[in-house]
Amino acid sequence: MKEYGKECITRLNRIDGQIKGIVKMIENGEECEKILVQLHACTCALKKTSNIILKNHLNTCVKESIERGEEDVMQAFTQIIEKFI
Repeated sequence: MKEYGKECITRLNRIDGQIKGIVKMIENGEECEKILVQLHACTCALKKTSNIILKNHLNTCVKESIERGEEDVMQAFTQIIEKFI
């Protein structure tokens, strides 16, 4: 497991619990505003987890590929970044 893995798994398990809670809220007919707040929290948590993995990718995979002289790595990384912008 990569060094960021344990932190990300912990975060994703927490998000999984939040999602299950949202499903129950919908099933129980909770107010839309409360559901939206929880959905926003999940979205933020997923973004933070994505940022951790993206940062690791830049600092390890991309860096190592550049050091090996792989020229196409920056184009691939740029495509990934564009998905986050």
